[in-house]
Amino acid sequence: MGSYEYEDQMTPKERLAAIKEGRQVDRLSLNAFIGEHAAWIQGLSIAEYHHSPEKMAKAQIEAYRTYHTDGISVGVGLTGIAEALGSKIGYPVDNTPYVAEHVLKDIQDVDKLKLTDNKKDGRLQIILDTVKILVDEVGDEVPITAGVIGAFSNAANTRGTESFLRDIMYDPENAHKLLRHVNKCTIEFVKEVSKLGVSISIGDPTASGSLIGPKQFKEFAYPYIKELSDKIKEYGALAPQLHICGNTKKIWGQMADTGVGGLSLDDVIDLEEAKREVGDRVLLIGNVSPTKTMYLGTPSDVEENVKDNLRKAYDSKKGYVISLGCGLPIRTKPSNVHAFVKAAKKYGRYPLKLENFS
Repeated sequence: MGSYEYEDQMTPKERLAAIKEGRQVDRLSLNAFIGEHAAWIQGLSIAEYHHSPEKMAKAQIEAYRTYHTDGISVGVGLTGIAEALGSKIGYPVDNTPYVAEHVLKDIQDVDKLKLTDNKKDGRLQIILDTVKILVDEVGDEVPITAGVIGAFSNAANTRGTESFLRDIMYDPENAHKLLRHVNKCTIEFVKEVSKLGVSISIGDPTASGSLIGPKQFKEFAYPYIKELSDKIKEYGALAPQLHICGNTKKIWGQMADTGVGGLSLDDVIDLEEAKREVGDRVLLIGNVSPTKTMYLGTPSDVEENVKDNLRKAYDSKKGYVISLGCGLPIRTKPSNVHAFVKAAKKYGRYPLKLENFS
């Protein structure tokens, strides 16, 4: 499969199965976090992509066949649970959806929030239908991942980030009520999507060290990520990967303690340092720069960034996935995505030796 110089000896599904069983594989896995870029290269507006299971699935399948990555991922996104709870979402024609109006104006009204219904609220059923199409059409060949969002970020998108940050300071009791509520809604979605036999990932970008400190993370983010991770495993999926934006150095230990299987790290993180701190506990995933390298750089820049990451993390004890530090910018040049995949397949092949990418 593919038109790259270095042909794969396994399909992505075969590679994942071998990794799970502790068998030898041909190369390290790669993840390009394609996201809405898939719509752009197909000439779809981002708005129509988000409202059609058929178009979303087709765009992701075509992106997979174009770039030959190791997985396909779709998810509820930062706005999914907030929209299902009643927040108004803006859907630009050619940009990422955003919260236009938050449903919870006053934290004191948290008890008035409904529980979401996957079948009728927001876009939750659209995502479930998209995942089913993907599983039916390419699930035998490539791993499918459904992405969900952690409680801290969902609460922020239900209440408003600035307002919620004030709430955790001045009304922590109701802040926890909101966190429990949005996590319950997410778990209901997880329960449904897990029936499709896919992997599940967690993103909690608003729980970033740029916004809250380690003590606040421990109280207001950690318990809910752990609960979500535990439920994902209880429902039969693999231990999820966890992504939190920004500098997470001070909470790496807590992130690993949640029971996730891997940490997806922002490009502001030094992978070698992360390897020393938690590489013996979790799989490391990352962290080619999405903006500086993938969006603004050249194919040569991409290759060098991949090699630099490999030098730092190829020998991490629990394993390493060559990936981006966050989502791929929508209008990234396809030549840079091809360069990323080519470099990952060229330099990530076994046997891994430092001199191969020095």
